Amino acid sequence: MSNVSKSKWDTVPYGIALGIIGAAVGFILFGLVFTLGTSTNLTTFFNDLAYGVTAMYQDKVVTVSILVDVVLFYYFIRKEWFQISRGILYVVICSVPVALYFY
Repeated sequence: MSNVSKSKWDTVPYGIALGIIGAAVGFILFGLVFTLGTSTNLTTFFNDLAYGVTAMYQDKVVTVSILVDVVLFYYFIRKEWFQISRGILYVVICSVPVALYFY
């Protein structure tokens, strides 16, 4: 593995930013699926999570958000963009203690 980047975007800071965006997308996707299954809206879902009404779902939300980053990590590893993959992995590693806290 060399330190030569495939692109100017292949950097750790871009990977961290992409990992945070991926986690946010996973959060929104979980909220959309949850609201479809419970016939509520996203505002109610966000308020319930913020105020601890649905505390049993907090760990699942973080886990689904992490899974979106795992998919991104796999994609960029396959493209051999190792620095951006490293940044995504940093976000995943930092998210695991949060998931364990809510578990």
